Amino acid sequence: MTEKSTATIDEDLMDDALNHVYLLREKSAHIIKAARSATLANVLAPLLCIPMFKDEVRPSHLNIWLGYMLVVVVIRTWIVFKLEYKAENIINPQRDLKNITLGVGIVGFGWGLGWLLMAPDLLMVNRMIYVYMTTAAMISSMFAYSINKATFYAFTLPIMIPSLGTVLWSGDIFPWPFSVGLASLYVVVLSIAKSFAKTFEDSVSLRFRNERLYQQLANERDQSVAANAAKSKFIAVASHDLRQPMHAVNVYLDLVNLNNLPVAESKSLVKIQNSISTLNSMFDSLLNISKLDADVTQVNNRAFRLEELANSIRDLTETKVKNKGLAFHIDSEDLIVRGDKLLLQQILNNLVSNAIQYTEKGEIEARFAAQNDCLVIEVRDTGCGIDESEQQQVFNEFYRADATRSLHDGLGLGLSIVKRLCDLIGADVRVFSEMGQGTQFVVTTPYAVCFGEDEINSSKVTLKTFNTHRSLQGKKIAVIEDNPIIVEAYRQALASKGAHVLVLSEFDNELNFQLEAIDQIDCILSDYRLSQTTGDLLIQKLRENYNEEVPAIIVTADTSPSHINLFERLNVQVIHKPISFQEVACAIEKLITPA
Repeated sequence: MTEKSTATIDEDLMDDALNHVYLLREKSAHIIKAARSATLANVLAPLLCIPMFKDEVRPSHLNIWLGYMLVVVVIRTWIVFKLEYKAENIINPQRDLKNITLGVGIVGFGWGLGWLLMAPDLLMVNRMIYVYMTTAAMISSMFAYSINKATFYAFTLPIMIPSLGTVLWSGDIFPWPFSVGLASLYVVVLSIAKSFAKTFEDSVSLRFRNERLYQQLANERDQSVAANAAKSKFIAVASHDLRQPMHAVNVYLDLVNLNNLPVAESKSLVKIQNSISTLNSMFDSLLNISKLDADVTQVNNRAFRLEELANSIRDLTETKVKNKGLAFHIDSEDLIVRGDKLLLQQILNNLVSNAIQYTEKGEIEARFAAQNDCLVIEVRDTGCGIDESEQQQVFNEFYRADATRSLHDGLGLGLSIVKRLCDLIGADVRVFSEMGQGTQFVVTTPYAVCFGEDEINSSKVTLKTFNTHRSLQGKKIAVIEDNPIIVEAYRQALASKGAHVLVLSEFDNELNFQLEAIDQIDCILSDYRLSQTTGDLLIQKLRENYNEEVPAIIVTADTSPSHINLFERLNVQVIHKPISFQEVACAIEKLITPA
């Protein structure tokens, strides 16, 4: 072996060793930061169990559990804030990972202990709340701890094993189908955690190699492209796998009649529905990113009254503002704007929602004005403010300020979507803020404004009016779905609007036989992933059978840009799970009811 080849091997071994240390530091930094941000939740969650469970759980069991949780949360907090969280300053990452694994492991064991001490005594509604709390903790741990197997399993296994063991206790604890569904969810959690861990390691290794080999801007650009591709792939996979069980949750919640439940259980179920709504909004943010990545968002310039946009924002934010006790004002002149109303509404809704989230008291104001004959939008709040060093970073995907990370839910996508939509329409967005003094966002659009009536009259749009009770009277709606529970829910939702529901088979022979007796279909509603085929193929088959482009809607959990483009080419409207059945019915109504 030559000296040159020996030197090359030595360099490779050195690179591998440095890469390993670099990876351990990044893992340690990521987990410690995540653990710090979850500290408040670890303190509050056990405390919330006291008022909810104290009347049902034996006092001795509740006291044992609370005492244990008090001790381990204190230990965990001490460990988390003792450790260094900046990767470059970490000296012994292996030791730090062992310590943080101990800290989160004893807390995970505490939640598992709760299954043994409290779950048997709880009523079904509170038992479901405990399921939600522990499941939410595990889902959050996928992104916080999964990059280190020992840490992830130390937290999740003590929760999973006791919860699945309830099927062996008594049928009164949980019926066995629920335990099967819970096990399926855990399998999904483990699968996504494994995928995320691999993506993280690949991303970190790639960054290390780039930093070692290149110090120039071109190489940083390559790294960014690779990381963005990994992000897009992960979002598509994780979003799809999580949307499926979340859609099932929405299904069962839609089928529950709150009027038939006792008041206490009804209130608890409403709390669950509110939590599900928060998760649904996170999925919507991921979907918006996927649509922008797919480059299918079209810009339409039409004249509209600014008052219409203002009223839409009032309707969308009224409940959120009222729930937080905030004042909300919209200052709007009687202007007519030529631009894309829907994209402006999305930009403004994201800005106002962001203001609501980070404002605890005071007011939020949205202002529309004409500047140099173009529309300018300002959103001002009296919230916590943004540090000057972070004001440009808030427009980055998944970025959340350190000062507020542990206080609010979200994915850190709202302002990123605002920035990308502004770039799409050629607008400029700026932020002005001082810590503790509130924040102001200013969006300067290229959309022309005027005060006259001529513009709006020349392109006036007649709004659709619907009979909300029987708006689909006599319409024949073909439903293709392999889940009988969802089929029945579709049937009820559409029948309530007067539609005649035709449940079609996905199998060729049976479908051909059914079509012989059907002379007309007004709309096709199909799931995308069926047991033997996909919805897009069946929609094309039906369109060929009737020799016309029958209006069609696909319901799917797949948000990948490639599929978004596919549905766009086929002129098929797509609805992404999770979604309620009434929203599906309304989508059909808008699609096939003439203006």
